Amino acid sequence: MVSNKIAVVGAGVVGASIAFHLSTYGMNVTVFDKGSPGSGATGHSFAWLNAFGKLPRHYFDLNHRAMDLWTRFNETLGADVGLKWGGNVTYYSDEEKGRKLLEQCERLQTWGYPIRSITREELSQLEPNLNIGPFYAGIHTLTEGHVIPTKVAEACLAKVKNNGGEIYPDTLVKSIIENPREIILSTHKGEFKFDKVIIAAGVDSTGLATNLGIKLPQRVSPGVVTRTASLPPIMKTLSTIYLPPGPGDEGEIHIRQATDGSLMCGAGDQENENEDDSQEYADSLLTRAARYFPSLDGVKAQKVPVGLRPMPEDGLPVIGFSNNSNRIYITLMHSGVTLAPIVGSLGALEIATESSVDSLKPYRPTRFQ
Repeated sequence: MVSNKIAVVGAGVVGASIAFHLSTYGMNVTVFDKGSPGSGATGHSFAWLNAFGKLPRHYFDLNHRAMDLWTRFNETLGADVGLKWGGNVTYYSDEEKGRKLLEQCERLQTWGYPIRSITREELSQLEPNLNIGPFYAGIHTLTEGHVIPTKVAEACLAKVKNNGGEIYPDTLVKSIIENPREIILSTHKGEFKFDKVIIAAGVDSTGLATNLGIKLPQRVSPGVVTRTASLPPIMKTLSTIYLPPGPGDEGEIHIRQATDGSLMCGAGDQENENEDDSQEYADSLLTRAARYFPSLDGVKAQKVPVGLRPMPEDGLPVIGFSNNSNRIYITLMHSGVTLAPIVGSLGALEIATESSVDSLKPYRPTRFQ
């Protein structure tokens, strides 16, 4: 008989998705989080739904499949989570970077990704308010989008509660102890006993796993973004855009505007690491963005504290039961927002039915042993 009293430690977008999908199997689900749902890495995420630049091929395929699930996932949740499609444009004024971008475009086309090169004139038609500047080459990924990930986590947990589950926010899980009969979670609110536990606690997952004798190496990966209050629409068509660096800039910047009107801006690509969360740095990002979208001139930046991304040592997701136990399941990954629907559905399938999904085999925690 499959045991069905299950704890999920972590109410970020991945943990919440797994909890929701488990609840649809009739599992008795309890979710713990040391803060509020989505208050960790989820709340700091740029939340770009994409498979662009994801390597190796099996990881690209997993992300691409996840993108295809997002519309249905949103409909199933039955809530406004800020899902917005429209695609992304990345362009460069530098010839060498532009050529590499076009080579990447050709490779992704052979992999079946909806992507094409774009001219300066075409970009101007897509985004008439954009001050394009020098342009050598650009690409348009047609099916990418973004969401408001904290709303996704909240919607998932509302479904868990509707399905009879329990949610414990502001409840730090101090330790997990596995014995032959049960698994005990120790918190400042007391001890709780379960049949199975999913560790989805982001950067805190390594400490919990280590105490169970499970090797789960992470590297430190800080990220910084800036936000604004709600603004009138900045972009006409695209959901996100990557803009080339100007003279003296550290690299490109990326911009997206949520359905609630708030704007988010970050430097570099999605893997860029930065610990400068000062107001001065936030202002500088928005100043750079205003070069491309003049309507941003004078808009005040909201400083966002530095966030730590969950980042397995080899950069690939960790998904599956530990080598020590078929009752401890681990999820740890960057790109958690894109992957949330597929990791939630396939992870819940494995946990609820004690099966093994082939497409998740490259991501098992056992690879670190």
